[in-house]
Amino acid sequence: MRRPRRNPKDHNRYELKNSPDGTWVVVDVFTGWPVKVDGAFTIGMDMERADYLVNLLNYNDRKSRGIY
Repeated sequence: MRRPRRNPKDHNRYELKNSPDGTWVVVDVFTGWPVKVDGAFTIGMDMERADYLVNLLNYNDRKSRGIY
C-alpha cells in the first residue's frame, strides 16, 4: 500500500539532532547542515535553548511561506 504524498509545505524545515557529547544542534532538513544564526552555528546547545530556537525558526519559515 502506498503512503499518501505529503505537501512539502507541511514539513518543518528545521529539526533537532543530539550530539554525541549530549548537546543539541539545530539542523536544516533540506541541507543536513547546522543552521547559522547571527553568524554562529547552532551547535553545542542545551535542550531548552535548542528547542526554543527550532520552534522559532520553524514558525518564521512557515510564516514566510504563507502557512501561518
